[in-house]
Amino acid sequence: MSEQDWTLLPAVTVRSAGFAWELVRSLAYPRAAAAAAAVVRLERRALDLLAEAPAHRAPAENPAERPARRAPAEAPARGASAEDPRPARSAVGGDARSARGTGSGRLPRGLRSRLRDLRPLPGDTPAPAGWLAAWNEVTGSLEDARLALAGTTAADAALARAAVAGIAADERFLDALVRSAPGLYRDLRRGVAKGGRLRRLVGSVLQGLCATCSFGPLDHGRVEPAAAGGHTWSGHRERPRRVAYPADWVGESLQQRVLADPALVAGLVPRRRTWTGAVPDAVPDAAPFVALCDGSRTLAEIAAESGTELEQAAAALAVAVRRGLLTHDLCPPATVADPLSWLRERLPTETPRPDALHRDVPRSDAHRPDAPRSEAPRSEAPRPDALRPDAHRSGGDLSVGRRVREITELLAQYPAASPDVKLALQRRVETLAGSGRTHDDRPGDRPGDDRVVVHEAAAGTLRVTVGEGLAADLEGRVPQVLDLLAADAELTRQRTNRLLAGRLGAGTFGLAEVLGVTGDLEIRHGDRLAERIAAIVRAAPPGAATVDLAGLLDDPEPPAAPVLCSADVMVAAPSLEAYEPGVTPLVLGDLHDVALLTPWALQFHPDGAALVAERDAAIVRALGGRTALNVISRRATGRPPLEFPGPVLELGGVTADGGRRRIGLDELYVHSDGRRAVLRAKGVDGPLLLHNGEHDDTALHTALALPRVRRPDLRHLSRVPRLTWDNVVISRRAWRVGRASFEALGQAVGDRELLVAMARLRETHDLPVTFFAASPRERRPIHVDTRSPALVEGLGRLAATAERLTLTETLPGPEGCWLRDGGLRFAAELRCVYLRPAGGSPASRPKPEAADTCSPAPVTRSRAVARYPGPADVRADACSRVADPVAPGARAAHPYPWQGECR
Repeated sequence: MSEQDWTLLPAVTVRSAGFAWELVRSLAYPRAAAAAAAVVRLERRALDLLAEAPAHRAPAENPAERPARRAPAEAPARGASAEDPRPARSAVGGDARSARGTGSGRLPRGLRSRLRDLRPLPGDTPAPAGWLAAWNEVTGSLEDARLALAGTTAADAALARAAVAGIAADERFLDALVRSAPGLYRDLRRGVAKGGRLRRLVGSVLQGLCATCSFGPLDHGRVEPAAAGGHTWSGHRERPRRVAYPADWVGESLQQRVLADPALVAGLVPRRRTWTGAVPDAVPDAAPFVALCDGSRTLAEIAAESGTELEQAAAALAVAVRRGLLTHDLCPPATVADPLSWLRERLPTETPRPDALHRDVPRSDAHRPDAPRSEAPRSEAPRPDALRPDAHRSGGDLSVGRRVREITELLAQYPAASPDVKLALQRRVETLAGSGRTHDDRPGDRPGDDRVVVHEAAAGTLRVTVGEGLAADLEGRVPQVLDLLAADAELTRQRTNRLLAGRLGAGTFGLAEVLGVTGDLEIRHGDRLAERIAAIVRAAPPGAATVDLAGLLDDPEPPAAPVLCSADVMVAAPSLEAYEPGVTPLVLGDLHDVALLTPWALQFHPDGAALVAERDAAIVRALGGRTALNVISRRATGRPPLEFPGPVLELGGVTADGGRRRIGLDELYVHSDGRRAVLRAKGVDGPLLLHNGEHDDTALHTALALPRVRRPDLRHLSRVPRLTWDNVVISRRAWRVGRASFEALGQAVGDRELLVAMARLRETHDLPVTFFAASPRERRPIHVDTRSPALVEGLGRLAATAERLTLTETLPGPEGCWLRDGGLRFAAELRCVYLRPAGGSPASRPKPEAADTCSPAPVTRSRAVARYPGPADVRADACSRVADPVAPGARAAHPYPWQGECR
């Protein structure tokens, strides 16, 4: 292995859950779940005995006494599934088959009913004494277990109801709910959510808050191999600073108002984006106007020079901005953390009306990260403008500057406000931004009711020292795993690149044209690693829970291109000080094909700017003289898009760095010889690679970008054991279970049936007590505690969304969490950035296999620009080919020679 080639950045970000595991576990029915498991075990024993029942010749039935109606013996009972290997059961859990003898007679109806329902038989039942005694012993215990289940379910339900009521009244939970799902918060406050609906609401929200590292504050750590490992923390309730930002759609609404404001539009300075030269023929109506927008003149000057009325010029600017052809000097860059403050600082000053500002409003810059946090307790927060009698005035007479100032002041109040006040502030922000929506107190489902209005970021007090043994494993063992994944990513890049070149054929094509003809192209994944691991898994002993891959795989080929990635690493230990190198499980969580040490994550770090500069210097070293292109997309997640060293293509968003080289879509072209495709740009020496980021996982991006690290695809295996490399957990245990197996969950009536159905599901598939369930139709997995009816109901609903779910073990669980606040345990992970330069000697690499090549495919044009972000009004077939920059007959040089080829 070549772990010495990897660079682990010393700065790490620490992500935590923010809510303790104990909260979601308070929804569990531990005693009832244990009783349900006992019921299922006894059912299995009884069914096994029933399968061994001796043949019996019963007297023939009297036709007069025969029941008028009898269900077919083979009819499956409720709760049976196609994947359940046991005999179908009746509604109360017995064998639904008739207990037939080998003769022409049948057992009496009463005995058949007892056998079907798995109940004890009378002592005079015609059966061998030994079998009858065993049957009565097991079924007698089963009846006792069913009684115990009823009692424990009632007792546990009372405790869970009290826990739900307490959580629903907890201000921290309500604060998280109003920020992430304001529609659910309104339902909760109206009293619409009661009983079972309240339990489902609390359960669905709480599992995400407690089991995932997405809702905690921004914390930091540092890798110091010579230091002792450990951490300092003031507890989960301490938030020294909190900052509020408007949602992305708020900024977009304000930009529409900027373009419609007569007092502002004349002074705007438009410039081209996406296209730096002439506008393509696809939008001929915009070409003359766009050509005049060079970033040096105001719109009024452009209108005067072109002899156009200012009103017409303003309308043309609005259309061009919407099409992605132009931007202007009052459009915040997509990559700034706080676009609202950016806009406010550049708006012209005006004299506000006396009632616009209030003495009780904090300073307008109090919501910035560098501003001191108000120490006033939440209950003493000033009464915001949103709660005043005129709070919901439409604001139709307000200028853009007034709106921006008032939203800024509302955001300054937001972090310290109570949940009810936050909801009112959200409504006022919506009104000022001009969302076009109204709120009322009527319950019901409204489209967009859960649209997030305000995002919050909080600084935590957790500081982690990654020292000694943990640092040694992060720098030594984890890179050995990344070597495997990087080689697989490089193979995927090469194969997809060949597929792209085959689709294009020989020639030079504008990137805009390539976007149009590759919309239906699919990524051709590398499968060598997946096939080898699948073979190892199949050869493992039946029921193996863990398979160690160390020593079982060949050394991978070094990738021919640099690799930039991040790994979310979880330490499965009760404390960082207890970490044992090579022994303590080090779990690889999410893997990202980008260096996620971002200005957003470091916004509260005292040396954040220096750490970003350190990251960029390390990326430049890893690129080794190669040029990587940033594609700046629009803001879509509340966080700024990523921006790394290199030129930028403003495709939906605008860069904040005015000194960067901007490359237009019209300057980019793809050179293909039918076997390989290379991205180039006019005026740029050498080929380009795309930085990875927040783009769709398309074939075009994969073919032209840096290698995209992914786990091997093992979805064709129904069960995958835990895969490790020494103590590094590459992937957790996983099960892929069909929808039919979950049908009993949806059919269960009451908590008792639900717990028994879940216990049967666990027994059938050998599932753990807790796991994560993922559906291909849902963006995020859910955490399931099989002892909690509320979470099991969520599993049943999720199963209805897809033909098959992927279930993954919870590792580490609460017992293996090192982040603790007294008796409370929290999920936490270290986000580590790994960089690797292109490695290996090309001359020493074997030639590619014939299977890795692909023949050129016919060029077929897509009607849309596929999933790649770009100007919506540009038709790919209207973009002419770029003049051939390569000498006729010459073979284009390629920056990353593949196996067997020289540079």
